[in-house]
Amino acid sequence: MFKDIAVHLNGSEEDISRLAHAAAVAASFEARLTALHVHELPEMVAPIDPLGAGYLQTLVTESQARAEQVLGDLRERLSKLAVPHDLRQLQVHPGRTGEALAAEERTTVLFVGTMPYAVADLRSHVEEAVLFKSGRGCLLVPPTAAARDSYDSIFLAWKNSRESARAVAEALPLLKRAARVTVGIVEEGGAGEQYGEATGADIARYLSRHEVRAELRPINGWNDVGEALLNEAEKTGAQLLVMGGYGHSRFREWILGGVTRHVLTHARVPVLTAH
Repeated sequence: MFKDIAVHLNGSEEDISRLAHAAAVAASFEARLTALHVHELPEMVAPIDPLGAGYLQTLVTESQARAEQVLGDLRERLSKLAVPHDLRQLQVHPGRTGEALAAEERTTVLFVGTMPYAVADLRSHVEEAVLFKSGRGCLLVPPTAAARDSYDSIFLAWKNSRESARAVAEALPLLKRAARVTVGIVEEGGAGEQYGEATGADIARYLSRHEVRAELRPINGWNDVGEALLNEAEKTGAQLLVMGGYGHSRFREWILGGVTRHVLTHARVPVLTAH
């Protein structure tokens, strides 16, 4: 059950989408919403003359004024929500936004952010840091996707890996409420047949014991697994995609590309993921 949800707000246009999705989930589960605004302090370079010291002070003053303006705007926007909420401003040094958000997220249950890579000028490393370092589930939303009161159709991308297991566990509250859950299974090397196991029997048992009825759908014949998952999700009319990490190396996958990166670039529906 989701009782504490955190959402990343930075005063940009993406706030509208992030906040709408976070508020919808919070209302559905009667959860408390924590809005996290991260204000990056200006670069601090030791001045070598009095004029430099004055300029530095001007930078700090202007930066703080902008932060207060954003905070005021966020307070007004949050006051219109029908869910209990808090607003926190984190003052961080440049380049530390992701770590600061990850640290805050560890004391909540679900993080809501914008899908990395979906917006060309978005700082994708912020959401990456939360995903990799918070130890919590992340609901990453496309900037233009409409928020929903519930996810009636969910597509679960399953691979027998630690990352997938984590994602399923984090998504259970949503999976239990869905009218339709489709489990897409990508088999590599015919492992199920090799060991005489029914494809997907393990995840089907797990979901059944948690009162989730799921349809199993093997996915074969695709060279690009990311494309395959998005294709199946669209065919099933999924409103949410649940997945863990895929690929042989997390570093290779995230830096050089791979299934997770492809999905978090091109998905048209929110993705709930965990590592």
